[in-house]
Amino acid sequence: MFTAKKVYTMLENESLWQAATQCHELLAAAKIPHAILGGVAVCLHGYQRNTVDVDVLIRKEDSDAVRETLEGEDFKWHAKDKEFRAPSGVAIQFLLAGDRAGKDSEVKLPDPGDEHATTEIEDLPVLTLARLIDSKIACGLGNTRRTYKDFADVVELIIHNRLNRSFARFLHKSLRTTYREIVGKSRGKP
Repeated sequence: MFTAKKVYTMLENESLWQAATQCHELLAAAKIPHAILGGVAVCLHGYQRNTVDVDVLIRKEDSDAVRETLEGEDFKWHAKDKEFRAPSGVAIQFLLAGDRAGKDSEVKLPDPGDEHATTEIEDLPVLTLARLIDSKIACGLGNTRRTYKDFADVVELIIHNRLNRSFARFLHKSLRTTYREIVGKSRGKP
């Protein structure tokens, strides 16, 4: 079984993994609750996939502390793109707990300090599989441009983790029907 670290090494994207771990180490040392989501989280949950940035969930009230922590370690803020760049140039994008996971979605991004919303994989705090699937479906439903990418991630997570329709009970109630449809389609059923 491949670890996410090995996947990014095979994909010759070690700098992305290093940026994710460095960002985590800095935020952890500053005692700032945070969690990995997005493509890196998908890889941590078992689907071998590449990505170009690291998405990190934080609390809004920690935004200033995050900025101070990262800028003190040569991470640069790029206002135009609304992201930090690690010293290696890898983009670090922050999402805020409590914000909608997708346009017009009932689903809100969880608090990274909530032990029921996060887990540890390969020494990184990451959204649980259920919260990651919630965020992917909600984002995909709210943005046509992202639908295929986010739903493809959900399909791969379903297949890799051998999930079935019953996993819907762990998801936000507004997403359960869509999740069950994705499970059916991922298994070749209508």
